[in-house]
Amino acid sequence: MSELTVGRAAELLGISARTLRHWDDIGLLKPSFRTWGDYRLYTEDDLEVALEILVYRETGMPLKDIAAIVHEGASKVERLRRQQAHLQQQLARLRQMNDAVTTMLERNLTMAEKLENMGTKWQEYAEEAEARWGETPEWKQAQERGSGVDMAAVKREMADFAAALIDAAERDIQPGTAEAVELVNRHRAQIEQWYDCSREKQVCLARMYVADERFHEAYAGRQEYLLALVEAQAALEGVDLANIQWR
Repeated sequence: MSELTVGRAAELLGISARTLRHWDDIGLLKPSFRTWGDYRLYTEDDLEVALEILVYRETGMPLKDIAAIVHEGASKVERLRRQQAHLQQQLARLRQMNDAVTTMLERNLTMAEKLENMGTKWQEYAEEAEARWGETPEWKQAQERGSGVDMAAVKREMADFAAALIDAAERDIQPGTAEAVELVNRHRAQIEQWYDCSREKQVCLARMYVADERFHEAYAGRQEYLLALVEAQAALEGVDLANIQWR
């Protein structure tokens, strides 16, 4: 295979040329050659590395972590075997979730039963949430609205949103732009399936996602990016970011 331009390489990989340029800028994947006019040229070996990066990215791994993996001393085979073991663990969890959803489809469960059925972590979060917010109006709203929530659809939307967040971050979508506002409103709509969420409450939640590492997986390691988008929109709407309250 002869050297490929950034456009042709991106086409073969199924990603945008802008993504490849971004990977080059951050040192994740630098092309082996450049023309006299400073145009990027990618080799077959470069594409092999790009494919490996895409494998890791699909798991929600942050680009900085991917860079640490692909640039370490271990061989590609060793790296992929480790990732395969990690994916097998994720698959086991997904099978458990699939079984839980099947059970919910077959039975008319209460919200408590739904959460318990989703597994140990969900039950742990539910118990913690009830201890912290059990007497709040939001908790009561969540209990009322939750009985009609399609949990399988919730999981799909969260996965789709995480993918959209990754894509926006990699394309360097700036806070305050139309696409950023769409993401912020989409996130708030997810919350409002459970309870009313003001922009100020949304900031509180986004800050919690950054502070609590348990949200890393749910937001594909892009919690800080989401926080930047949410805070920017809140500021544009007149929210005082230095005096945020749950209200």
